[in-house]
Amino acid sequence: MPSNRSVAGIGEVLMDLFENGQATVGGAPFNVIFHIHQLLQALSMGEGIFLSAVGVDPWGRHIRSTMAAAGMTSRFLAEVQRPTGTALVFESGGGAGFEIQPDVAWDAIELDETHLELARNCDAAVFGTLAQRSDVSRSSIQRFVAQVKGPRLYDVNLRRNTNSGVAGYSAEIVAESLRLATVVKMNDAELAEVAALVGLPAESEEQADPAGPIFATMDRLCREFSLNAVAITRGSKGALLASGGKHLRLPDSSLDQAQVHAVGAGDSFAAGLLFGVIEGWAPEECLEVANLLSSYVVRQTSATPPLPHDVLAKLRALAEKARAAKTP
Repeated sequence: MPSNRSVAGIGEVLMDLFENGQATVGGAPFNVIFHIHQLLQALSMGEGIFLSAVGVDPWGRHIRSTMAAAGMTSRFLAEVQRPTGTALVFESGGGAGFEIQPDVAWDAIELDETHLELARNCDAAVFGTLAQRSDVSRSSIQRFVAQVKGPRLYDVNLRRNTNSGVAGYSAEIVAESLRLATVVKMNDAELAEVAALVGLPAESEEQADPAGPIFATMDRLCREFSLNAVAITRGSKGALLASGGKHLRLPDSSLDQAQVHAVGAGDSFAAGLLFGVIEGWAPEECLEVANLLSSYVVRQTSATPPLPHDVLAKLRALAEKARAAKTP
């Protein structure tokens, strides 16, 4: 297996502040890269690299120390004269609500030639929607992603503040992000909103398969935006993947929903999916590793827990199986 992979993420990194007083490092694209880094390191294959900005403050220092503890470089984490981002997180019934602080460090992401060189040479990239709410960061994110030759994962994560109702996205941002992506991940509620935002008509025909209309919309997105794959997470109802003309699904979750922590579960799913895509795995194998990661992370309070030995052992077994399947 290659030993020099680099996967770059760009966007928000922030502190998730929970109602019980717990604070953990988060931000959807950061979470994805954190898990990608763990996977690459476990297999001695490379590293995950994150581009963002933090403030010159205690939370910024905490984020840097968290990255260092995970063996991640903070070379591309700028310090700016704005506060480090925070998000108040409200959990209820397996779901989550947010109140995301405006005008923070990751609203001021800027690029230089070093960043663009990374974009041109990395194996894949991850980006999302929220960090594109400011003109400065949106320009940087889109410019960076456009330079990447490998897979480009758009992890949608439409965020609307629970209390204020302020949306961190627009139809234009979503449409341009879809055009830049090769792989897209979102949840089932976001699929309906994304389809409406980009003007895809709703699928109204009756189908014997309950997931049929969802797959039809996923296929339309693939055709409209020349995507290689679209993945839909559905909470306790599993997940769906449309890729290469295949329609795949994960079954309903058997987890006790009272023990589920939704924050970060979709990000770990996206990390597993992208890992398989980078390695050229079959869609079934990509879905398997995505499920492996998300099934563990959804049972943890933190969105970025260290992966235990048993999960990493299963990952290595999946990698060996995928490699054997590709060997003539």
